[in-house]
Amino acid sequence: MRNAKGFTLIELLIVIAIIGILAAVLVPNLLNARRTAQIRAEQAYAQNVYKVANAAIAEDPNIAEADVDSEDCTGGYSVGNYDAGPAPQTLTECSVDYDPTTQTVTVEWSGAGSGTIP
Repeated sequence: MRNAKGFTLIELLIVIAIIGILAAVLVPNLLNARRTAQIRAEQAYAQNVYKVANAAIAEDPNIAEADVDSEDCTGGYSVGNYDAGPAPQTLTECSVDYDPTTQTVTVEWSGAGSGTIP
């Protein structure tokens, strides 16, 4: 009897089939996880913008509406001494609306996801 070294063709085909099945199951989950992470980053940034605006209003209740409002906060947002930090790269639209009569702030955003805070 010969000394057989290595794997048979059947064994190799079974391993390749198992790897293919695992890839088919895992790849969609990984793509979904990436999209979820992008949406969560956008939500966190929008919440930071909201908190920055409210902090500036709390510090100076007579702050001008023009100082708080922003039609485009995708490149960053700051009011007074407060800064929301850099925006996620997936963020395509972001706006801040301040109503001085009720002292309420609304942040609308969109990108990988979309939403309004509060």
